[in-house]
Amino acid sequence: MKWKLMDNAITADQRKKLANFILTKEKFSQGKYVKKFEDKWSEWQGCKYSVFVNSGSSANFLAVHASQPDHYTSKTNSLWVSQACTWSTTVSPIILSKNNLQLCDVSIPNLTPDLDCLEYIFKEYKPHNLFLAHLLGFSAISEELLNLCNNHNVTLLEDCCEAAGATYKDIKVGNFGKISTFSFYYGHHMTTIEGGMVCTDDEQIYEKLLLLRSHGLLRELPTSNQKKYNKVDDNFTFVTAGFNLRSSELNAYLGLLQLENLDKHNTIRKNNFQIFANNLDSSKYFTEFLIDGNCSFCFPVIVKDKCRDKIQQKLNDSGIETRPIIGGNLYEHPFMENQCAEILDKNAQTVHTNGFYIGNNHNVKQEDVTWLVNILNE
Repeated sequence: MKWKLMDNAITADQRKKLANFILTKEKFSQGKYVKKFEDKWSEWQGCKYSVFVNSGSSANFLAVHASQPDHYTSKTNSLWVSQACTWSTTVSPIILSKNNLQLCDVSIPNLTPDLDCLEYIFKEYKPHNLFLAHLLGFSAISEELLNLCNNHNVTLLEDCCEAAGATYKDIKVGNFGKISTFSFYYGHHMTTIEGGMVCTDDEQIYEKLLLLRSHGLLRELPTSNQKKYNKVDDNFTFVTAGFNLRSSELNAYLGLLQLENLDKHNTIRKNNFQIFANNLDSSKYFTEFLIDGNCSFCFPVIVKDKCRDKIQQKLNDSGIETRPIIGGNLYEHPFMENQCAEILDKNAQTVHTNGFYIGNNHNVKQEDVTWLVNILNE
């Protein structure tokens, strides 16, 4: 058996439709299909505004810049917090925008912020923003976390790149913070091959996102929002410094096709994870998983002793592909050297040395999960 991280994310029928799209359409740069995909995503996600970009990393980049009072000026010295176990591009935009960063230790095995550690950071360092990553399909929202943010006047942003469809109290993650981001990379819950989305209910933030995505051009704004600016030229009036982080009509068209099956595929992922969580040996592995609201990205395995490498080798011999749990402990990576005022990574280090994950997707059958758990429990 060959167990890949992701398998056949784009169906044969979708490939045929993409080929026909290329053969019959004349415009491929950002246009009406991008807007249609944004509207359909907003409807699915339950937000007012969505902006389609060329990757989840770009979505995070825009979210950080758009959240700043003046997003294109020099260093703001604003302090941001995120988890010590997350993907590099959750925190890279914070560093690249010349803000300060403090990483928070995580809980095991759900990789949510360790709330005692988070409260300590809030009290000790008084950060302005929390970029909360919902990792591996787990919802990181809790009443305690929301209360901490409210009590310490910390603005919440949500990185949902690995958790499209995860919920807290039946509300989809991404609807609790000021801005949320999603990724449509090939290995995620749905794919546009490369692509991402930034969501918000704030009209001013939405305006910033549109400008930042497309060179700062005035024409990118809705007509009603253009009147407050002096126009240099109908085509080329630059309102602010900006980038080109646009995606294409082809990617958006694929997104529309994929979105049709997202709920169905997420149900398969959730059911698979339920079997995994209920049957994994708690004497050998950390198994206190958050089941409610989970929309599984993968099967995380965190070993309680020091035999991780031996287990991974056995899985590899059985045809099962594995990866580190995201980046492991980000404090261990060269780019984080001297970035944080304090190293807070007790649990993150356990994840780093004892953890890995196995892919979960809509093509994985429940009997496959049982087979996998039996191998892990042997």
